[in-house]
Amino acid sequence: YGQRNIFHDVSFLVRKRDRIVIIGPNGCGKSTLIKILGGKLDPDGGACIDGYNIHAGYYDQEQHTLDENNTVLGEMCEAHDKLTFTQIRSALAAFLFYADDMEKKISVLSGGEKARLMLCKMILSQVNLLLLDEPTNHLDIGSREALEEALLNFGGTVIAVSHDRYFIKKLSTRIFDMSDGFRDYR
Repeated sequence: YGQRNIFHDVSFLVRKRDRIVIIGPNGCGKSTLIKILGGKLDPDGGACIDGYNIHAGYYDQEQHTLDENNTVLGEMCEAHDKLTFTQIRSALAAFLFYADDMEKKISVLSGGEKARLMLCKMILSQVNLLLLDEPTNHLDIGSREALEEALLNFGGTVIAVSHDRYFIKKLSTRIFDMSDGFRDYR
């Protein structure tokens, strides 16, 4: 990263329905790795090869993919114009957005509410790979539980960066530990 070599000689295969959580101390390259996997950064060397028919959704901590001028319902309707209002409203309710919440402008939402909206938006899209950078940051307990339930019911593959021990234990089928090099635990 810049002049600093964050990681090297990393090789792994991700299989369908893996639920991988990347752990390690701050600055070890977790977010950099997930950005490379999501095509947000190019690797300095080597290759990141997608499998056949991969459609990835990338969740960033900065929440850049929301239109602050939209309402919650408007954002979802624009993103998923093939779904009915009932389908969209049901999905939003699963992420703890109820009647009045759906009419709120995104600009007035808390960080946790924006996170829930982004995750709901991604899960409703046709992605089969979720790349999540610190998805439980800014979430209260109810929101974390809704996220965990949605991810456990998601039929695709999940790769997440997290420091949240409960989330890691509940979700992961594999752990990539970047504390001292790179280790893959199953």
